[in-house]
Amino acid sequence: MDELINFKRANFFPGLQVGPNYWNRIEDYHFEKEKLYNRLFHGFGIVPNFMDSLHVQAEKTKGGLITFIIGRGLCFDGHGNPLFLNEPQVLVFDAKKYTYPTTVYIVIKYNEVMQDYFQNNENIDLQGYQYKLESAKVEIVQEITEPEITIELARIALDDSEGTGIANIKNCDDFCDPGVNALDFRYVPWATKTKKGVSIYLEKLLIELFEYTCRVSNSCYELIPVHSFRNMHTVAMTAKMIVQTSGVYFDDIIHLLTPLFDIDHEVLFELAEFERKSEDKTYKLTTKEAYEQACASMYELGDLIKKYDNKYEEIDKILKKHRAVIDGLKNTIIEKEVNSTDIHFISYNLPRVLLFEDEKYTLVDSIDMASMESVESHRLAFVDAQHPSTSKEAFYYPDGVLVYDTVKRWIGGCMKFHIKNIVKGRKTLIVRRTDIYQGNYSVEVILQDKNKYKINIDGQDSKNRWRNLYLKINEGDITEYSPEVVFNIGEKGRDNSGSIWIYQVL
Repeated sequence: MDELINFKRANFFPGLQVGPNYWNRIEDYHFEKEKLYNRLFHGFGIVPNFMDSLHVQAEKTKGGLITFIIGRGLCFDGHGNPLFLNEPQVLVFDAKKYTYPTTVYIVIKYNEVMQDYFQNNENIDLQGYQYKLESAKVEIVQEITEPEITIELARIALDDSEGTGIANIKNCDDFCDPGVNALDFRYVPWATKTKKGVSIYLEKLLIELFEYTCRVSNSCYELIPVHSFRNMHTVAMTAKMIVQTSGVYFDDIIHLLTPLFDIDHEVLFELAEFERKSEDKTYKLTTKEAYEQACASMYELGDLIKKYDNKYEEIDKILKKHRAVIDGLKNTIIEKEVNSTDIHFISYNLPRVLLFEDEKYTLVDSIDMASMESVESHRLAFVDAQHPSTSKEAFYYPDGVLVYDTVKRWIGGCMKFHIKNIVKGRKTLIVRRTDIYQGNYSVEVILQDKNKYKINIDGQDSKNRWRNLYLKINEGDITEYSPEVVFNIGEKGRDNSGSIWIYQVL
């Protein structure tokens, strides 16, 4: 483990006698601080995208000699020494030196060269080198004996199985499998190059946007099984994970957002294809204004990414356009949120996903009183009820919409049924359409023969007779996979029920 040097910075005062040793200690102080910084913040290896990045190429001279040209660049060794190569270096490969098969390494080591000697002919005690040139030495070795101070630039697996000698060294054509007698860069270490950072506010915004994309895409997939929603969820979740764990530089943000444009385009296209091929003609997705807005935002997002010029303002525009796409998808597929009052007056078919009181419910079951199959599969029956009947009705909701439904009516006793396709323990919402011509009464609801709830039918309306009444079942109350639900009206009361919808929290 590295030990921290006890750094002492020079302090000048009147009368201080300063000689060469004192000045050299000042220089050593700064150099040791630099090496510590290099070790902590850059690590070990070659600095990427600086000059030639010390890249090695194999060539042959006109005389037939195999040479390696090491490009200019900078790297750091394990002690934090900066290894500068200001000019390309050439190494000559002597194939006769080696016994085959073997592996050789092209390496670089830190080197200090004393320069600019000052000579004092009158007093030899007052002369010496004026500078230390920070340089590097490249060489070919058969073994790396000092891994802390030796940086590998390339290696070559040499083989002369045919015994004709090695006449050529190939440059790397296949990084993953370079083969024998070819430059191999797979084990070259790379240092970290510092780039423009990301503010904590932008980072938070990115995480929130990726989370929002995950939530919406996951909910949309549960409603409409378009596979690209899964892809969207994966892309957003991966981007969020990268930001939260390894972090990103500002220059990297665009590389997280570009795949989102691709997946936005894929989702909107596949959604249109799904609607076109679907046998369920109730889908009217692409005709919605929200879908058209999502498409427009997606194309604008593409234009912004094409013109991106690495500015904060452009990133802000890109993020807003992607959010507009997600908002459009959400508004296209997931209906708007309703509260406990609004739900009574929904005259359209209840949606597959219901955003109710800050929670997201999905439709898991429904009972159609006009369908014998639906009634029988839910084991719907009347107990101690007088004059149970079934009638087709057409009544208005308060918004003036005329809705047709089949209604079960009974006097006294109860109607019971079993609900299906549920997950035990989750919050559940039972919604039923009810005629409130004779209102102002309450219904006792018994769940699994033990939990008791109450639904109040408040008010009477002889003109706009439909209302949606609901019952919210608490988390943990449902302990069976197909629990029985009983609507109990008492001995003399009257009750009725149209269609019933069962929702559970996603």
